[in-house]
Amino acid sequence: MKSFLGNFRTAKNPPMDENVSETTGTTNVSSETTEVESETTKNTAQVVVETESVTATEPETGESEGTAPKEQPKRKTIRVCKMGSDHKFANMNNHDFAFNLLNMKIVTDGCGSGKHSEVGTRLFGQLFARKSKEYFDKGKSICEENFIEIVNSIFEKMLELCSDTSFIFQNYCFTILVCFELEDEFVVYSCGDGYIIKENEEGIFFDELDDGEYPCYYIYNFIADKSALKEYKEGVSFKVTRFNKSEYLNVGVASDGLRYSENLLDIEKSKLMKFLHEGKGPQIEKLINRNNLKNEMFHDDISICF
Repeated sequence: MKSFLGNFRTAKNPPMDENVSETTGTTNVSSETTEVESETTKNTAQVVVETESVTATEPETGESEGTAPKEQPKRKTIRVCKMGSDHKFANMNNHDFAFNLLNMKIVTDGCGSGKHSEVGTRLFGQLFARKSKEYFDKGKSICEENFIEIVNSIFEKMLELCSDTSFIFQNYCFTILVCFELEDEFVVYSCGDGYIIKENEEGIFFDELDDGEYPCYYIYNFIADKSALKEYKEGVSFKVTRFNKSEYLNVGVASDGLRYSENLLDIEKSKLMKFLHEGKGPQIEKLINRNNLKNEMFHDDISICF
């Protein structure tokens, strides 16, 4: 597998393994998130987990010689989640899910061999949104200090629904990628395959996160019968990568479906980079749809939050 932003900084596979209006491309996190958005808007922040593909983020400021800092146009955070051609032809659901909350950009990617791994990605997203609202209502926020504790509590809640091992393998195996934007840096927490998208003065680059044949899924920590696992019997943990804002303009995350962008024609690659830079989510969706219609280019589901 090889960046989103709210105006609110201080609220601060086991080995298993689209036209913009396609009905299976995106999914809402739920009405609870809408409540968060409403509350956040009142406080000049914005929570976005609805079907729009673009969310406005905090304005950047620049300073001209001899003048006071001038506010720049708001940059838009891209949130794209499109079904891969292989899943479409196999009559499978989109296993990916992407959403952004406050200062977090989040992508989850279900295990390809998990028959219903989209259940896990969406359930995790809804519970994460509810937890975010719960904290916000208390004047708190999800941050590095409490992130792991919150993720653990969400998985425990999911297991209350069903903790059968076979059910877990079919529904709860998925990658988690989260990018926090802090005052001076971007911080990415990753567990499983995917990509970190980073932008500096020289352009946009993709860093691949690759666990090899067997991606590490956080749910493995909650499987009691470790003999059911071929790898990661000792458990898994999040990898943490930091990007200083003095070097990077923007950082985000994407699912491993981004790898198929390497097969695009040069002119299409250039358009993809341009749309990423400009925050044009709908144009990226059209590009993906166009290339899948003509050449079935993006075989796997692809999600981007940048």
